[in-house]
Amino acid sequence: MPEQLVQEITAIQSQMTQAQQLVSGIQRYENMVQNMVTLPQTMYDQVTAPVAQLYGLVQQSEQLGYAGQNIASQFQNINANFSPQITSQYTQQYGTITSGLQTAINSALQTANLNPSNFVTQQQAMQQVQQAMGNPNSRNGLLQAAVSVGQATVADDTQLLQTANSEASMNAAWDKAQLEKQDATTAAAAQWLYGGMGGITTGNTQTHMHVPTLTPGG
Repeated sequence: MPEQLVQEITAIQSQMTQAQQLVSGIQRYENMVQNMVTLPQTMYDQVTAPVAQLYGLVQQSEQLGYAGQNIASQFQNINANFSPQITSQYTQQYGTITSGLQTAINSALQTANLNPSNFVTQQQAMQQVQQAMGNPNSRNGLLQAAVSVGQATVADDTQLLQTANSEASMNAAWDKAQLEKQDATTAAAAQWLYGGMGGITTGNTQTHMHVPTLTPGG
């Protein structure tokens, strides 16, 4: 389980870096093409590529949110004595973050006069992008929406990272407490065992055991 959380945290950090880079790239293109009546074909792929990458990144961020929920549930299943209330809090938090990202995406698209239902699949989304690129107003609106979506993704990843780090610390503290409890139980059992043997010691120290004297025929 700790390995899964480490992988989750590493993936979220990578996602965040990529999202930040895409936002910066899209903003540069937005500034470059906002006054162009016609977008040169040579720039078309350059502008649309980061938008397509962003779509895939958003999906991956949502998957990381679901993965966080699964990891919390699995930890609870493995450690039956762990607080189910804490597990519930983490799973709800991951769910809230993920649904919040979708809400932010829909809001960004609607602000740009785009219908969120036309962006359900990447194929649909790219069709909308192609149509928007032919008109300066719709192109600018689309790129502004892409920047907003990218920023929402960064915010989503930031919250996911904070939650995953908190969960990792909580799990580590739980594992440490269980190990200490196990060590204390083992030490108590050892103390009882040696104490129950009448205080037998080694070396030159005398024992408290009474050895009866045996006589022939007795």
